[in-house]
Amino acid sequence: MPVAPTKAMLRRAREALPELPAARAERLERDLGLPAETARLLAFRSDWGDFFERAVDSRKELAQPLANWTTNELAARIGEGELAATRLEPRAFAGLVELVTGKTISASAGREVLDVLIEEGGDPAAVVEAEGLGRAESGELEEIVDRAIADNPDAVDKIRAGKGQAIGAIVGAVMRETKGRADGGEVQRMISERIGA
Repeated sequence: MPVAPTKAMLRRAREALPELPAARAERLERDLGLPAETARLLAFRSDWGDFFERAVDSRKELAQPLANWTTNELAARIGEGELAATRLEPRAFAGLVELVTGKTISASAGREVLDVLIEEGGDPAAVVEAEGLGRAESGELEEIVDRAIADNPDAVDKIRAGKGQAIGAIVGAVMRETKGRADGGEVQRMISERIGA
C-alpha cells in the first residue's frame, strides 16, 4: 500500500525543483523592482539571469542599472554568444556599473572598460586608470569649455538667439577634446551658465 506524502516530503520536493522562468521573472520584478520586460528577459535566458543575480549579489541599489547594462550594453557585445566564454566576472561588472552610476566615469568610458573586461577580465578601476578614462577634472573641464565656446562663436550667437539645439556643436567639441570623459549634462550646464542662455 502506497504511503501518503507528508507535508515535509512535499516541501522538500518543491525546494529541490529549479525555479521556473516565470517564477524567476516575478521574483526579479517584485524583489528588485525591475520592469516586467527586463525581468522576463533575464529570467528566460538563465545564463544572463544567473550572471545578473551574481552581479547584484547584496547590492540591490544597483539592480536597475545592472539590469540595463546587462540587457543593453553586455547583450550588444555578446549577442547570442555565451557569457561563460568571456573573461568578465560578475563582481567586476557590478564595479563597472557602480563607477558609471557614481559618475566616476562617463557611460561612453564605461563601454570602453566593458570591452576590455570582456576580452581580458580584470578590475574596472584598474582599467579606468590604465586607459586614462576617469572624469575630466573640474579645472581642466572649465578650460576646455571656455575654449570650445571661444572656438564656436556662430553656435553661441544661435543659442543666444533662441536656437537651443546649437549647443550640441559646443558640447560635441568638449566631448571630443575630453575623449568622452566629461559628463554631457554638466558640460551643457557649464556652457549655458557661461553664455547666459
